[in-house]
Amino acid sequence: MLARSIAALRSRPDRGAALASVLGLMVLGLIFASLITASVVGAYGVTSATRSGVQSGAAADAGIAAVRASLYQIEGCKSPEDTGAYSAAGSQTSPKYDAQVWFTLGELSAVGNEWFEGCPLALATYVKIVSTGYAQQTGVNGAAVGDQTTIEAVLKYGNDAAGVALYLYKGGTVEANSEFIMTGSPGAGIMVKDGDFTCAKNNSEIIGNVVVTGNLTLASTGQACSIKGDVWVSQLATLGQGKVEGNLSSGAVSPTLTSGMVGPNPPGTTVGGTYTQPAVMPAVPPWTEIGPLFTRWKNKNGTPYEVKTQCNLTDRTPGGSTSLGGTAVGMPVIINALGCVSGPTVSSNTTVRLTSDVVIYANTFDFSAVNQLNFSSSSTASHRIWFITPDLNPSDLRPSCNRALQGDFAVKVGFTIADRIEALLYTPCAFISTNNFSWRGQIIAGEPSAVKNNPVFAFAPVGIPGVNLTTGSATSVLPIPQPGSVVSNREVSY
Repeated sequence: MLARSIAALRSRPDRGAALASVLGLMVLGLIFASLITASVVGAYGVTSATRSGVQSGAAADAGIAAVRASLYQIEGCKSPEDTGAYSAAGSQTSPKYDAQVWFTLGELSAVGNEWFEGCPLALATYVKIVSTGYAQQTGVNGAAVGDQTTIEAVLKYGNDAAGVALYLYKGGTVEANSEFIMTGSPGAGIMVKDGDFTCAKNNSEIIGNVVVTGNLTLASTGQACSIKGDVWVSQLATLGQGKVEGNLSSGAVSPTLTSGMVGPNPPGTTVGGTYTQPAVMPAVPPWTEIGPLFTRWKNKNGTPYEVKTQCNLTDRTPGGSTSLGGTAVGMPVIINALGCVSGPTVSSNTTVRLTSDVVIYANTFDFSAVNQLNFSSSSTASHRIWFITPDLNPSDLRPSCNRALQGDFAVKVGFTIADRIEALLYTPCAFISTNNFSWRGQIIAGEPSAVKNNPVFAFAPVGIPGVNLTTGSATSVLPIPQPGSVVSNREVSY
């Protein structure tokens, strides 16, 4: 029987072979199942990372938009003491982000250009907003790449509506170690509507563009006058010993230059860029008529400025300091000195400390007998001051200085607009400075003006409510520095 069983088995040699095949198929099935599972899990991770990336990117964009919107507001980000940091906690219906504002005072292409963290100064040329957004639903299975996204936006910054640094309707003269820093002034640093401009003797330097509807004369003796910018002159440009480091376009020129030639031409002198003739003049805005209208001055809530009648700006003895501002500290004020025959008065060796923004209306500002007059802030806060001699003929679009009632803005020795103060002068008469004047802001003068002996001027956009000084047109609000066009917008890794 045993022999028969052995014989029977030998007659079926493939018995058990199917088991090996089944086991092989099971192993392959398990491998494919694992691959499919891994693919599904991986795809879910990728999908969740994509979802979180979209959410964090949108949140970062929301941070950029929120910060940019705040920079258009008068007190959205109002002082350099403010950190310029923004954040939103987020919710199921709102994005979560952290954003930071930076600003620079130079050109992006300049070597060594530096960014400063915090709210932009009025002189800032560009702002940078760095916003990090966070996803509402983070990635799964370790797919955290999209959980947060950082976007950097760089925008131009300034106050084009404030107008140019120096608007001299009838022209003027600067001389004797004059320094005018007008980087950022829209269009040009100096504009002359209908007159001549002279940059005379002893190391005078103008940093910015110059537009003269008339004649330009640079000193022919002594240390040369240098203009570090482009120049447009409708009539004759007499270059003397001076130099234009940019391009020059004029109706005529002395000494003779070759039109279209790239400078310096002649070699080593006069023009560093290209000379073109005849002149292709940029538009110069018309004279802006500013009358004695107090109602144009309102704070951000639409509340009119307080008005005080006052002739003497000092409330202490000579050699001291005095405060000037609204009755409520920090609230802006208009000082009505139009009834003061000699204009507002002040003692020598006095510092006027502003506790708020201040507007002074007067028919003349005669500080020619005052030595060492300083305007500064009473605290770390920044303030603005406007000196306004109204134009009493508001319909002719020309400066009308009524000499029977009005006079120049005249300063003598040591007139200073200190740090944290920005000043604007508007007068249909002239601006006359004799020695050591220092100014941050803007000057708008109707009659031929003159400054000499170590004047230092730095542009800061201030503006006047109700007008766009760049175009001469009406506007409804006080122009303030604000973001302009987008220079770049990109995702970054810090």
